[in-house]
Amino acid sequence: MVGDIQLRAFQQLIDSVLVTLNERAAKETEKFKGMSPSDLEVEVFRAIQDACGEGPFFQKNEVRLVSGMRFPDILVGRNFGVEVKSTNKDHWTSTGSSIVETTRDKEVKVIYLMFAKLGGRTPGFRCRPYQDVLSEIAVTHSPRYRIDMSLGVGETIFDKMGISYEKLRSCGNPIAAVQGYYKNKAFVEGHQMPWWISDDKTDESSVGMNIRSWRILSANEKSLLVAQLLVLFPEVIFGDYENAAMWLVSVRGVVCTNLRDPFSAGGQVRQLNGVMLDTPMPHIVKTISDKYPLIVSLLKDKDFLDQISAFNPGLLPDVASRWIEQIQSSLSRVGVNMPVNYLFEEGLM
Repeated sequence: MVGDIQLRAFQQLIDSVLVTLNERAAKETEKFKGMSPSDLEVEVFRAIQDACGEGPFFQKNEVRLVSGMRFPDILVGRNFGVEVKSTNKDHWTSTGSSIVETTRDKEVKVIYLMFAKLGGRTPGFRCRPYQDVLSEIAVTHSPRYRIDMSLGVGETIFDKMGISYEKLRSCGNPIAAVQGYYKNKAFVEGHQMPWWISDDKTDESSVGMNIRSWRILSANEKSLLVAQLLVLFPEVIFGDYENAAMWLVSVRGVVCTNLRDPFSAGGQVRQLNGVMLDTPMPHIVKTISDKYPLIVSLLKDKDFLDQISAFNPGLLPDVASRWIEQIQSSLSRVGVNMPVNYLFEEGLM
């Protein structure tokens, strides 16, 4: 544990370093604007060394630059560290480090984030406790924190998730915890789709490196995807394709520029299952009927249950009967009010 006296001493050290760096940045504007991330780390490292003096807590020879090998970039004594981030733009936000701190120094208990804003008229520096400036999670090649040096009290990602930074980082599977938070947030707010690269190296459903166009897919793959979308997003029946389109991209790695076509292209149908209809019906009815065998298999497929649980949990636990209810409700919005089972050659139940 780190005592209050040590914490206050480290804060005083950081305050002194900030004064030095901001004064130098104001005087040597062009030099600082042209600094690379590695040059900046060296500059911060030397400023911390110079501020240490010969005090009882932090000495110059105990400040180490370990960038590229461990997190954080600079170790100060045994239990303190400074991570250095920067932006070339005129704002105080950026993408930060991975939420999976695999290279974190195990001795470090307190980390501060030293942030350099190199854009604008004059470069500037701010430094705050690491966990106090992490606003959201962003995805590059892996989930990473989003930095906001102007963040207010109670506005961190940890406040939003209802979990402390320390608890999240040491929970064993922070990606799963974050996935759960964003999936729940998506369902509450609507029209958002959490996209995370899987932390399971054996996950065969994760998105590949290349995004594919719908038009190059085989007929069988298109048919299966349409059935999956009808199970997960029944709102496609009445023309709401937003969540379905995002799922296609984020989960299956497929882009469809006109998602209406696979469901409702062709207007109305006058024949269904070989029987002439008294009244024409929307083409989506034939789409559901054609995909019915695939839909039945998906509703009984234990491997597809994870997708149902994540994207249409309203089907649980009785997925078959609740899917019928959802489809019936969606069809009523396009003027089809007859019992759903009537549309199929044989009932689902």
